[in-house]
Amino acid sequence: MSGFSFLVDLPAVPRVLRILLQGRQGTSEDSVVESFHDKLCAQKAIDSLLDQGIIKRENGKLAIAEGEINSRTVGCIMQFYAAVERTAKRQLLFRGILNAAHHPSLVHFKTFITLMEAEGFGADETGAALDEDSREGYVERVTIMYRAKEGLEHRRLSFIPLYCYPHFLMMKPESAGHLRERLKRTGVAMIEEEYLLGRYPKELASQSRDYVAMEKRHIREKIGNEACDAWWYYRF
Repeated sequence: MSGFSFLVDLPAVPRVLRILLQGRQGTSEDSVVESFHDKLCAQKAIDSLLDQGIIKRENGKLAIAEGEINSRTVGCIMQFYAAVERTAKRQLLFRGILNAAHHPSLVHFKTFITLMEAEGFGADETGAALDEDSREGYVERVTIMYRAKEGLEHRRLSFIPLYCYPHFLMMKPESAGHLRERLKRTGVAMIEEEYLLGRYPKELASQSRDYVAMEKRHIREKIGNEACDAWWYYRF
């Protein structure tokens, strides 16, 4: 087998192999197919694995073909799918965080990184995904400056609903510098915070939002609660 390109369109393959790896003495082909909702997809995966000689069929039972080379091949296939699945989950989570709030919201950059890290995705992986979606025009980096009394702890809002935008003044960087100096003389500090704003097409936004709603409910609840806090903060 020269590569795994033939497997890309067969998402049932890793599940079939996982079932057969658990049943070392062979597993009924009918039971394997019946365990899938999409039985046609399962049969295609089985037929492809049989054609490649990765599994064998004897007396209506399926099993992993013997041999050290085949064993390594199976291991490589599982690693291949694990990498594909991880990339897909990272993308769904990344986009889901940016689209999970009931209303479009700005997401604080550090909060975003922390949420991704808590789910097992490091800064390098998240940065790569951010660069990719930024090039597509799906994500915008926004810098917001808060006024705060010097010496007092600054309250950082993790999520800011987009409809709070009217509370902010749009300024050029050079103008912000002049304002910072002027306020500093009065004991007021200007604190910069970086946020991310998702601008995804409806289909992509809906897909990622559904993933977070079904698979990462704790994240959806956190975003919903903190976005609500921001709404009350700016309302009063």
